[in-house]
Amino acid sequence: MTTMVGIAPAGAEEEAETMAKGLPEVSAWRMLSRAALVSAVFVWFVALRLFDLVGLRWLAFALTGQRARYERLTGPVAFRRAFEVLGPTYVKLGQLVASGEALFPERYSEEFRKLLDRVPPFSYDEVERTLEEELDGGAARFARIERAPIAAASIAQVHVAVLDDGEEVVVKVQRPGIGDLAAADIALMRIFARVGHRISLHARRANALAVIEDFESNLVEELDFRNEAERMREFNAVMRAMGTDSVAAPRIEDELSGPRVLTMERFDGWRLDDTESILASEFDAEERLLTGIRAWFQTLICKGFFHGDVHAGNFLLLKDGRIGYLDFGIVGTFTEAQKKNVLEYVLGFQDRDFARVGRAMLAMGVTDESKLDFEEFVGDLTEAYAPLVDGRKMKELIPNMMRVGRKHQLRMPRDLVLVTKQLVYLDRYSRALGGENMNVLTDQRLSNLIMQDMLAAMFAPA
Repeated sequence: MTTMVGIAPAGAEEEAETMAKGLPEVSAWRMLSRAALVSAVFVWFVALRLFDLVGLRWLAFALTGQRARYERLTGPVAFRRAFEVLGPTYVKLGQLVASGEALFPERYSEEFRKLLDRVPPFSYDEVERTLEEELDGGAARFARIERAPIAAASIAQVHVAVLDDGEEVVVKVQRPGIGDLAAADIALMRIFARVGHRISLHARRANALAVIEDFESNLVEELDFRNEAERMREFNAVMRAMGTDSVAAPRIEDELSGPRVLTMERFDGWRLDDTESILASEFDAEERLLTGIRAWFQTLICKGFFHGDVHAGNFLLLKDGRIGYLDFGIVGTFTEAQKKNVLEYVLGFQDRDFARVGRAMLAMGVTDESKLDFEEFVGDLTEAYAPLVDGRKMKELIPNMMRVGRKHQLRMPRDLVLVTKQLVYLDRYSRALGGENMNVLTDQRLSNLIMQDMLAAMFAPA
């Protein structure tokens, strides 16, 4: 998958090779020092939590004239603040908790959503250093780079830049030292997860060790930006193959990209949740949205992968009328057999045929069919998935899925849950821009287009 090769200095290829295989090895000293810091931070916040419970923390704020700054330190708040102190890997894990309503208590998921936009940027000096190390002189092609990032996340931050030919681009630069730090943190998280499995019923139910292993796998892929670049190229290749020129991912500047730097075309447009601006534009919002959603399905139909994070910041209506997809760091994939089943799963929703949905899930091997009461299973699915069909309380959907999973002892594939979460996003946009009568899963126009694309892919030359 990593066919992209940037211009890199001696040593960068070796680092990329290591990253492709997994996180760097961790020395005993690094493990011990990181374990000491993590332990100290959690002990500190446990102590603060106890002081809060007995009122001493509030009293300290009051006596020092800072009463207005006092925030009650609940368990979720204490954990969230500890994760902020511990840095990028824990912030990234916290973001997983924030989006993992199915696996974690809602009060923790809700509190950890604050981590989605509370990541401080690293210094511009570090940006310049990474560019010089990664591009081996190629950084001279940047005529100007804005010092202040337009976005800062747990793994990287993004700067606007202008090339020597006048083209405006954006540059995604990885946080310095994130690979070594992540390796130490993941090793510790594995230890914590194993301990949790032994002492906590909730940790066993949530399968904490599997969560950490999945987290590590995703992190390894995200830390090599060539993976994201390749997915963006693949996305655009699918659009060309399907004859679509009105949906795109940014074009990559190959010579200015590598494992830790990604330079790409800058998109100018409106987020999909900027309903007022989109409806006031010259474009047919409903038609543009339908085209963009169809494109999301086309990559699944043609290549078995899908954009796994279509929140409004990654799904834009561009000023030139195209639909733009950003940030391919999180991508779900299915095998050929799984792909057919997941399309059956989605089409079952569109027909409101939950027996079809259930059969598709069983074909994915979610449970032993011989031990299942299929009629009861279909009834539970009908009730659990009702929010996705009629638009009621959409945030209940994933927890509903997991309750059905626990009742029937299902092994829910991670990417099946991820697909469903994207359908929630897409449904939200369809209702905002297409009106209450437009539902991404019951719109007959979209259903017809998906069937048309499936037939086109089926009879396309190999």
